[in-house]
Amino acid sequence: MTVHILFKEGLKLALEPLTRFESNLITNFKGLKKMIEKIQSPSLIGMIDAVAMQLADETPDDYFSMLPELSHFHLIDGDGQSDAHLSLDDGVQDWREHLKSLHSHGYEGICTLEIMGSAYYQDPQTALMNSLIKLKEFRI
Repeated sequence: MTVHILFKEGLKLALEPLTRFESNLITNFKGLKKMIEKIQSPSLIGMIDAVAMQLADETPDDYFSMLPELSHFHLIDGDGQSDAHLSLDDGVQDWREHLKSLHSHGYEGICTLEIMGSAYYQDPQTALMNSLIKLKEFRI
């Protein structure tokens, strides 16, 4: 399947920067922008992973200032030192500010909780429910 076919069918591919622990190719918004510009397809758009963003010392505002379109946001917390994808408020990220930024930019894409790690293996449902409760309590 080529990107041309995706465009013809109206499908979009979201390209995600990864952490420096996961990849050496695209680890920040500048690399993401460069790749999107190089491929030059309306079927390829960017997305944000909050942990990769945090480790690259970036903010959602950085992405919105450099990219014309974003389709997906991995809303997670992180410890600022590893690629741990933590439940909301289990790390040091200001995820509330991230959501405010998305709102202020009129973001209408998808947000998903990408919670993973050995701390959650025994009881992943509680980690997910705790994050959902925090999201319900949060008001912009």
